[in-house]
Amino acid sequence: MKFLPLAALLIAVCCALMGCKTIAPPNSTLKGLQQAATPEPLDSVSPAYEQRRAKVAMVRWVEQYLKHEYRVVDQRFVLTAPGSTDGAAIGSKAQQYVTEILGGTMKADGWFGDDHYRVFLWMFGDGSPRYLAFVVTRDFLPGTRERRMVGYLELASATD
Repeated sequence: MKFLPLAALLIAVCCALMGCKTIAPPNSTLKGLQQAATPEPLDSVSPAYEQRRAKVAMVRWVEQYLKHEYRVVDQRFVLTAPGSTDGAAIGSKAQQYVTEILGGTMKADGWFGDDHYRVFLWMFGDGSPRYLAFVVTRDFLPGTRERRMVGYLELASATD
C-alpha cells in the first residue's frame, strides 16, 4: 500500500520536471467546417499515421500556391467515401459554412490550377484576421479504394 502514494508522487514530479503535455483538443473551427462539408460516417477523418506523404504534399502545395504568404498552423484531413465524385458539392458546402456561419470572405479560389488540387482560402475575424483553406485532391489516392483526400487548414500570415 505504501507503493501507490509513492508512485503517484513520482509521476507528479516527473510531469512537473518534464512539462508533460496533454493531447490538444481538435481545432473546433476546422472540425465545424469539416462536419458541414464532409460529415461522417461516409467520409472519415484520417488519423495522423495515415497517408502521411499525401498530407505533407498537400500542405506544401498550399503554401507554395499561396506564394508562401501564409503558413499552415493547424490541419484536419478527411478521406471521402469510396468512389465519391461530389468535390464541387463539398466545396460549395464549405463555402456556405465559412461565409454564412463564420462570416468569412473569399481570398483565393484556385480550382485545379495544377491538375492535382483545388483550393479555397477565406479570411474571417475582426482585429487579427484568421485564415481557413479547403483543399481537395483531384484524383483518388492510391490504395484507398477510390477515396479523395480533403484538407481543412488553418493558416496564419507568414509575416506574423
